[in-house]
This record gives sequence, C-alpha cells and structure tokens, in this order.
Amino acid sequence: MKPTITSVAQALDLADSRHWTHQPPQSPAARLNHLLRTQDIATLAARLFTNPATLTRWTHRDTTILSSPQIQLIEREILRTWQAAIRHRAHRRILEHHGCVAVQVQARFTYTTLHGEHEDPRLHHLTEEIPTLHARALFEARHQQAPEDQLRRILSDGIAEAYFFRALPPDQQQAAITISDLHHVRFHY
Repeated sequence: MKPTITSVAQALDLADSRHWTHQPPQSPAARLNHLLRTQDIATLAARLFTNPATLTRWTHRDTTILSSPQIQLIEREILRTWQAAIRHRAHRRILEHHGCVAVQVQARFTYTTLHGEHEDPRLHHLTEEIPTLHARALFEARHQQAPEDQLRRILSDGIAEAYFFRALPPDQQQAAITISDLHHVRFHY
C-alpha cells in the first residue's frame, strides 16, 4: 500500500524522483554527508530538528541512535535535494513540450463567491491534468522552496480551472476554490 501524502511539496518531490538518473546513497550516514555538501550544518540541523553537534556525530557513522522519525526526515531531505539539475531539466522539458502534469487528489474544498464562503463537506476524489500555466507556477514555486500554503493555492487554482470551471463560460467563473482539507495528493509526469 502506498503511503498517504498530504504535502504538495512532498508529492512534487516524489514525482521528481521518477526522473532521477541514479539513486541517492542508501545509508543514513552517506545521505547526511550528501546533504551537508548541499547546505550548511546549522541549516540542515534545523531541518532535521536536531543540533549541529548531534548531526556531526551522525555523519561519523554513529547512526545507530537514529529514530524512525529522524530517518524519515533525512529521506525527505534527500527527496527534496537529490539531483536538482535533473529535476529542473525534467520540468523544463515537460513545460516546453506541453507535457501532462496530472494530479490525483482527495480533498475537501471551500468556495468563495460574491455571496460569501461555502465549505463543501464532500471528500472529492479527482484525477485531473493541471493546465500548463499552473504546472509552471507549481514548479517555479517548488524550485524557490515556497511554503506549503502557497503550493496549495497554486494547486487549488489549477484544479479549479481543470475541473470546477471547465464547463462554465468565463463570465460565470466567479468563485475562488481553495483546498480546505487535503487527504492525499500524488503527481504524475
């Protein structure tokens, strides 16, 4: 069974991993050494919720004390940083050739209209192709390490255009759609 992913950033990173030309290091110590080549020790320690002294100890092969959550944090950092140039090239190719950026999402949505805000209690299960404009915005925001709420806003706009507004004429597309409760997200490209 595939893990449930509720982070747009993590879902994008996971989709990017399908474009890697070779796999990242497997051992926690080797992964940490790679991560320390891409960012300074204080930044990495903060991202892993530890201190620089402990991080230094881990990189010297004392990884037996790592807990499962710490190993998962290291895995997420590898997904976020591994083969950045390959990731950017894949995104560029997809956008230049009008490639498909599809998203599977399980979420609840909030609609904001001229008459106020309405939360839809239904859990929508959607699979849609995100318009190129929104795919470009998602990729650019991810490259700049945008916060999760900004990525969700971009994804909401893409889903609104691809699904909710596709049958409406432009003059009736008055609502703003936002993801109010994200249960799962997965990208395919």
